[in-house]
Amino acid sequence: MFLVSYEFPAFLMALLVLYYLIPGRFQWMLLLAASCVFYAQGGVFYLIYPMVTTMTTWLLAVAMGNMTDRSRAWVRENNPGREEKKEHNRQVKRRQRRLMTLGLLLNFGILAVLKYFHFFLDNVNALLGFMGAEGEFVCGNWILPLGISYYTFQSMGYLMDVYYRKYDPERNPARFALFVSFFPQLVAGPISRYDQMRDQLYTSRRFSARSVRYGAVRMLWGYFKKLVIADRLGPAVVMIISSPEIYDGVYVLWGMIGYTVWMYADFAGGMDIVLGAAQMFGIRLPENFERPFFSKSLGQFWRRWHMSLMLWLREYIFYPASTSRFSAKTAKLAAKFLGRKAGGKIPVYIATMTVWLTAGIWHGASWNFVVWGLANGTVLLISQELTGWYRKFGEFCPFSRTRWYEVFQILRTCILFAWLEMFEYYPFRTVFAMSKSLFTSLGTPRTGDGRFEALGLMGADLGILAAGIVFMAAVSALQRRESVRDRLERRPVLVQYGVVFGLFLLVLVTGVYGHGYDVSQFIYNQF
Repeated sequence: MFLVSYEFPAFLMALLVLYYLIPGRFQWMLLLAASCVFYAQGGVFYLIYPMVTTMTTWLLAVAMGNMTDRSRAWVRENNPGREEKKEHNRQVKRRQRRLMTLGLLLNFGILAVLKYFHFFLDNVNALLGFMGAEGEFVCGNWILPLGISYYTFQSMGYLMDVYYRKYDPERNPARFALFVSFFPQLVAGPISRYDQMRDQLYTSRRFSARSVRYGAVRMLWGYFKKLVIADRLGPAVVMIISSPEIYDGVYVLWGMIGYTVWMYADFAGGMDIVLGAAQMFGIRLPENFERPFFSKSLGQFWRRWHMSLMLWLREYIFYPASTSRFSAKTAKLAAKFLGRKAGGKIPVYIATMTVWLTAGIWHGASWNFVVWGLANGTVLLISQELTGWYRKFGEFCPFSRTRWYEVFQILRTCILFAWLEMFEYYPFRTVFAMSKSLFTSLGTPRTGDGRFEALGLMGADLGILAAGIVFMAAVSALQRRESVRDRLERRPVLVQYGVVFGLFLLVLVTGVYGHGYDVSQFIYNQF
C-alpha cells in the first residue's frame, strides 16, 4: 500500500474512526495491528525482516538493561571504593558492548546482504574479469523490503542509546514493535528516537478536531508537492539525466535544477503526508526539512535537509569516530609531522569523511552514491578550512553585510548542492564532461531539434509546473516566521475552508495520476 494510492486515504480514515472510538488503553495496540497490515500489503513474507530486527533488538536491549540493573544493585549493596567501582563498571560495559556489537552486526548484516550484496558481487566479478579469470559469481535476485534502511537505523540507534544508558529499555516487546513499525514513518522515515516517541505512541488520546484538521491540511500540501510538481517534473528530468549524449549544454543546467526540485518536491511531499498522517492521531514525528533552499552554506543546507538522518549520523557516527582510538592515534602521529594545530584537525576530518561515506552507502548500492558522499564531505571540509578567509572578507568588504550578499550566498549554496547531486546520476567522468559542456555549449536550445518537445513539458503542463514551483517556494518563504497552518487558523472559518478547498481542487485538477495513484512511488521508498 503506497502513500499515494486510493487505498491509503480509505485505510487512514477507517483507522482514525476506530482509533478514537475504542478505549484509550487499546489505541497503541490498534496502531501496531494497523502497521502490520500496512506493511503486509507488500507481501506477508516481508514482515519477517522487521520482525527479526524488532525481536533481536528488543532481546539484546533488555539483556543490557538487566546487566545495568544488576550493576546498580551491586553498587548499592556493596558500597565499593572508587577504583573497585570503576573496574566493575568496565566489566559490565565490556559484556554490554559484546551484546551491542552482536545486534549491530546482525541487523546491519541483514541490511548489507539485502541491499549491497549484488553490488559487492558485481565488483568482485569485474575485478576477476580484469585479472583474466573466467566465469563469475552469480546470486539470485530478491526484492528489497520497504523502508529497511529507516527501521534498521532507527532500531540500532535505540540499541546504542540503551548501551550508553540514555534511557532504560522498553520491557514490552509489542510496545517496542510499534516504535519500530509505526506505519506512517515505516516507508520513508523520518528516523525517530525512542525517547522522543515513547510518551506519544502509548498515550491514550481523545478526539481532537484541531489535530485531525492540521494533519489533513499538511497531507494535502504533501500531495500537492508530489502529484502537481514531482510527478509532472520527474519523467522530463529522468530523460535529461539518462541521456547525456543528447541533452548537453543548457540542458545540463536544467537537469541540475530539475533533479533538485523533483527530489525535494517528492521527498518533502512524502514527509508532509507522513507527518500529517501521524498528527491526525495526535503524534508528532520529527521534522525532516526546514527550508533548506534558504541556507547560506552547504553545511547549513545539510542541517536542514533530511534532518533526522543527519542527526543520526552526527550522533552515532561522527561523535564516536572523532573520539575513537584510531582518530586519537592518527592525530598524534600527524602532529609530529604537521604540527599540533594540523594534527588536532585529523579527528574531525576522519569523522566527517566517515559520515559522508556512510551517507553515500546508505543512499544506494552504487559507486555513484559513494562518490557523491565523498564529494560532499570534501567540499564541507574545504569550506570549513576557508572559514577564516570568509571572516576576514566580511571584515574588509561592506558588501558582505548587505541583503544582496545573503541572496548571493543562498544562490551559491543551491547551485553547489545541485552540482554535487550530479554525482548521483552521472558517472564520475561524465559529471565533469557535462559541467564543461554547460559552458562550451551553453545557449538557447533550438526548439526545432525535437529535444525539448521530447521532454513532454509543453503548454499547460509547463505553466502548471512553473506556477506550482513558485507557489511552493512562496509558502516556504511565508513559513520563515510562522507556520502557514497557524496563520490560516486565525482567519475566519469560511476563509480557512475556502483556502483548503482551493488547494484540494488544485491537486484534483492539476495533479498527475496513474492507475491507483501508484505510477510513481516516492524516490526515497527505495532506501
